[in-house]
Amino acid sequence: MEKFESRDDLIAALTQDVTPVEPVRPNQGLALIAFATVAAGIACVVIFGFWTGMINGQASPYFWISNLLLAIVGASSAAALVSTVNPRVGAQNSAPAWSTAMLAVLPVAAFIALMSVEAGHDHGMSLSDPGLRYWECAAYGLGASSLIAVASILFLRRGAPVSLDRAGWLIGLTSGALGALAYNLTCPLDSLLHTGVWHVAPVFVAGVFWRYAAPPLIRW
Repeated sequence: MEKFESRDDLIAALTQDVTPVEPVRPNQGLALIAFATVAAGIACVVIFGFWTGMINGQASPYFWISNLLLAIVGASSAAALVSTVNPRVGAQNSAPAWSTAMLAVLPVAAFIALMSVEAGHDHGMSLSDPGLRYWECAAYGLGASSLIAVASILFLRRGAPVSLDRAGWLIGLTSGALGALAYNLTCPLDSLLHTGVWHVAPVFVAGVFWRYAAPPLIRW
């Protein structure tokens, strides 16, 4: 091992090949995720067409409730996700977990309503509701989420996330919620049974998928 006469010589030898790099900023990640979300929304509208019911008063309260909850989950998860690029010690942001729990109320409510209908109670719902069988919304929402997931992974690879498992969950929640939101611009089905099941499913499916698929992709 080479000997150094002073500490300054040692520091100079260690840093002689070091070049400065631009720090990774969370705002850059938020901008990238927002851009990917807009791009996914535009792609969905171009392919499937924009549903005008949301601007002419046809959309039901379930449509707005589900999409606002998806926006909350997407925003809170994205904010927590981009903060992981800078290693730090401290309490973790619990907003994604709470917002996801809020979103989970929708499928639970849909299930309770379904059981109520089967028990003979009429709440203006029917087991023949076409929205209950239209699972394609979940598939298209997952397709839209893939663009957001790729953008999130590319950004995280520039940083140094410490908890790769948590980063995977956050990628899934962010992309699933925002991808579903992007596709929902085109969906005319707005019953509780439809929005509570198929508009919410991409969040949980993407969360589980990216929990295991993302860590190898963002590991240094």
